[in-house]
Amino acid sequence: MSKNIVETEKNTPVLQSIDFYSDSGAGMENAGEESFAIPFLTVLQKGSPQVDESSGQAIEGAKSGMFFENVTGRTFNGKDGLIVIPCAYRREFLRWSSRVNGGGFKGAYTPEVIAEMRSKNQIKDLDGRLYAPEADGSVNPEKSDRFNDTRNHYLLLIDAATGAWTEALLPLASTQIKKSKMLMPALASVKLKNSSGQLYTPPTFANYVKITTIPESNDKGTWFGVKFELAGVVDRQELYAAAKAFHANFIKGDINVKY
Repeated sequence: MSKNIVETEKNTPVLQSIDFYSDSGAGMENAGEESFAIPFLTVLQKGSPQVDESSGQAIEGAKSGMFFENVTGRTFNGKDGLIVIPCAYRREFLRWSSRVNGGGFKGAYTPEVIAEMRSKNQIKDLDGRLYAPEADGSVNPEKSDRFNDTRNHYLLLIDAATGAWTEALLPLASTQIKKSKMLMPALASVKLKNSSGQLYTPPTFANYVKITTIPESNDKGTWFGVKFELAGVVDRQELYAAAKAFHANFIKGDINVKY
């Protein structure tokens, strides 16, 4: 019989002589992929509801510059950073309704579809941003739907304390697109040697990557952005297997993202 350490309401460890291990996974028999929401990993900003005490969604201790995982509501220190494993990548254009029209997500489009829509004047460029024109062909930034160029990074988020992992999605848009463009060639530059001494590029999910947050600014304001650093090669078989499985599910189209 295994012994497990559990946490009480006062976070006091209590030794339990309960055999949880023999019932691993029980209770999830009828839960398919559609039953789970993939967590989003974002960087909290000054205006984030998790930071704003008047929003009704504030989280105790949450500050701008922290990472926020939306399913469990966990926050992470942005300066200390997180260790992740990059499993898959997809560029999408996300269509959002304007706030005056109620806001809300209205669909994800591939770059190829966006290019075709632009050629048909179904999308127009205004000040470097893409909008769906109004019925008369004009664009009103306050009313027209907007298409946000978004670089989605599908990750395994590693818990530094326990070594456990969580699947997560890190979407990067606007000023953070350049960070995505820097990460992808960095991953492609990693080389390992096979048993014959030949160099090869391992899968992205063979790499640990450290993400931290850093203050950024331009003439429009200040915010916190992300910084990626390669942090070595995955050294745990169970982590590699989980990352590989996540990648396989992504390729099969089994990852359901709810924006």
